[in-house]
Order: sequence, then structure tokens, then C-alpha cells
Amino acid sequence: MGARRAYTENWQLIQATDERRSELVVQELMKSYLWYRMMVGNIIKIHDTLEVPMYLSPPATGKWFDKGDLLPDHQTTAAKMAYWTNRYCVFPTGYDILEMWQKEGDPSQLFDLEELRSVELAWAIRRTLASAIFNGVGGKQPDGLATILEKSAPSAQTATVGGVAKATEAWFRNKYVQLTSSFGTIAAGTTLPAGFLSALSLRDQCTIGTLMPSDMITTRDAFLMFRRGMLETQTVYSLISERKVAEFGHRNFMFDGSYLAWDPNCPADTIYCLHLDDQFDPERTGDPRDKAKMDRDLEDIGVKKPLQLSGPLAIAMHPKINMRKIAPRNPYRQMAQTEWTVTSMNLVCNRLSDQGVAGSDNGSRWSTW
Repeated sequence: MGARRAYTENWQLIQATDERRSELVVQELMKSYLWYRMMVGNIIKIHDTLEVPMYLSPPATGKWFDKGDLLPDHQTTAAKMAYWTNRYCVFPTGYDILEMWQKEGDPSQLFDLEELRSVELAWAIRRTLASAIFNGVGGKQPDGLATILEKSAPSAQTATVGGVAKATEAWFRNKYVQLTSSFGTIAAGTTLPAGFLSALSLRDQCTIGTLMPSDMITTRDAFLMFRRGMLETQTVYSLISERKVAEFGHRNFMFDGSYLAWDPNCPADTIYCLHLDDQFDPERTGDPRDKAKMDRDLEDIGVKKPLQLSGPLAIAMHPKINMRKIAPRNPYRQMAQTEWTVTSMNLVCNRLSDQGVAGSDNGSRWSTW
């Protein structure tokens, strides 16, 4: 019989549990509505810095000419450049060596302990990344929606997003709507709640040409106001066509053609109106390769170019720093073993003027009937 080895020396066993840990992490991450929606199509790979050209105006139209006329000297395309970088986060997980010794020789207990640590790690990753999408403040943290989409009139916006200063670049400012009365207040000349009218106004402002916003994300309290409003106005409540659509993590339905859902990480009294999935008809180009723009296969989740994204808002990740593990180490004079998981994430937006946010004048209008 071979000599029994300590668990921490059995690298084959440790490697066998890594795959299960990864699966648990993915399952936990999918429980956030916005994170799930962006993970299934809006991922872009950044090695160091991503340069995104911003076209401010379309090229000049053609020139009508006759004999003796001169050809145009140059194009009139106006463009700016935005810059996006990765942000990194590390998650520690550890084991008490004395506890490991006590369970030595009992694989079931060792796997139970490893599974517990994996679930704890998954919780930590989900809570941190899902919250950062909304609440990241920039710097070492991602640029969250609260930073990118300012709750102020376009002329008063001052944030710098992707290296572009909103204060001096009017074309890179988000839309904003403010609710100044309680959600259920019936405005003069209409039979609709004020919350509905403000949400419709926000959605209309975020509709560019024929591209309509795909998602409206808010808090649970505001979501319940929308549900009550639909019941009060006798509007059909269940407007989804597939059960899978309702399984993003929270109950949701359609509001004027956009998914309306709530996310636990959304700031209070806030509604985000986002282009996460621009509707694109590949048949119109006549080129079968264009069908890849609608690809939702999780096996090929990453894209290389901004123009390949399903929408102008995406999660940026480093292709080589995604749930990457640092080997376990024993701190000096401690009966513990610690390892770290490092991942990358940031938000990228190449059409900020398409996105919008709604707030209120007292911080509670959207959740008060």
C-alpha cells in the first residue's frame, strides 16, 4: 500500500475540482439580469488598450457635376477616438491546513469542503462584478453605468468616458429624463400614469433612426410600479413569447417593445434604457457571413472588433486574464493556505448618445404610486 499523502500535495485532486469550481462560478454569474444579457453576446476582448473610432457625422453626399466642373477635394467625415482599458479584480479563497489534515483520507469530506469554497468564491465574483456594472466609479474599478450615464441634462454632463470629456464633446452625452411627480399620477390631458409617460419619453429619445433600445432595467420597486400600472390601465401583462426570455434571473416583460426587468444592483429610483441588442436583418445584405452578427453561441462568446458587437454597450475582458488562478501559498507562520482568482472587466460604449437614464427630483418618484 502506498504512503498516504496530504491533500495539499495531491495536485491531481486539486486540478479535478477546478473544473467544477469554474462551472459553479458561471452559474452564479448568470443570476444577474444585466450580466447575463451582456454575457450572451456583448463581450469584447482587449489586450491592452482598445481604440474605438467615433464618427460624428456621415460623409458628404455626392456632388452633381457637369462638363468643366471640378471633383471634390476630400471627404468630410468627422471622427474622434475613444480609448478603453481593462480593469482587474482579485478574489482570495483559502483553506485551514489543520482542518484539511483532520479530513485526510476521506475524499467525500474533502470534496464537500472544496465545493463550499467554490460556492463562496462564486458568490464573491458575482456580487463584485454584477455590482460593478452599475456602481463602478472608474479608476481601478470599471466605469459603471452610474458613471457612464449621468443623471443630469446633457448640457450639464461633465464625466470623462473612454477618454472623451462630455463637458467639451456634446456628441458624447447620454439622454436623461426626470420624473417630477409620483409614478401613478395621471397627467392632464391623458389617462396614463406619469411614470409611463416619462418611460416612453426616455425610450423615444434613445431611439436613433430605426434602432430602438432593447432593454429597460430598473429596481424591483420601480418594476412593481410598472406592473401595477399595466394592471391599472388594463394592459395585457404577460407580453413575452418564450419562457426562456423570462428566465434571465428575474421576472420581466415587454414595455413598448423593450425588455423591462429589474436587477438587484440597480441604484434606487433609476431606470436605464440601453441598446444591448440592435435588431439586424442579415438577409438584407445578401452576404451569409453577416449572420454572424446575431451569433449568441456561448462557445464563441468573444469578438475582436466593436462593429461585431450586438449593441453599442459591451463588457470588455482580457482574453488571457479571465478567471485565472494563482497557485496556493502558505502565509508565513500561519496554518492556512490561500489562493487567488484574477479576472478582468470593464464597460465599453461606442454610441453613448443612444443610451439613457431616468431619475427623479426627490429620489423616490419611480417607486411611489
